[in-house]
Amino acid sequence: MQLINFIRVGVVCIFLMLQFPKMALAQKIYPNTLTNANYLDSVNLKRYKKWIDTSRIHIELNRITGIASFYSKSLNGTLTSTGETFSNRKLTAACNLFKLNTIVRVTNLRSGSYVLVRVNDRMHPKMLQKGRIIDLSQAASKKLITNAKGIVKVTIEAIGYSKNTPKS
Repeated sequence: MQLINFIRVGVVCIFLMLQFPKMALAQKIYPNTLTNANYLDSVNLKRYKKWIDTSRIHIELNRITGIASFYSKSLNGTLTSTGETFSNRKLTAACNLFKLNTIVRVTNLRSGSYVLVRVNDRMHPKMLQKGRIIDLSQAASKKLITNAKGIVKVTIEAIGYSKNTPKS
């Protein structure tokens, strides 16, 4: 009986790795993470509750749907909320709704493309009024955003926690 369960788990793992190769890679890079842990920042959710446009932003456990935008090039070299220097060449993002150093998968709902980024900064709370849930670095936005406006509807899912930024 245990052998059958072991085989089932193996088949499911192989299926998930084929369906979501970057997620499997994230779990290999960040093996000590639990994806069922709550990575939402409950303090900020309470603090920014009045700012959140619930007609544009949908929040579930470890999954948020809304609009992504990207950092201005002029912010390159400034300090982030984690104390590190911001670089547009790294796969990082600013988000008020997930805990700092959370690795998230940002998926473009129109094209299906996705990118893994680390939340290392916070956005201005008024961005939540506009339905914006994440600001991506230039490197991350190039992989995800294809329209001229620089915004796109996305789903963000927590993958795990790490102080290391994912590699392309």
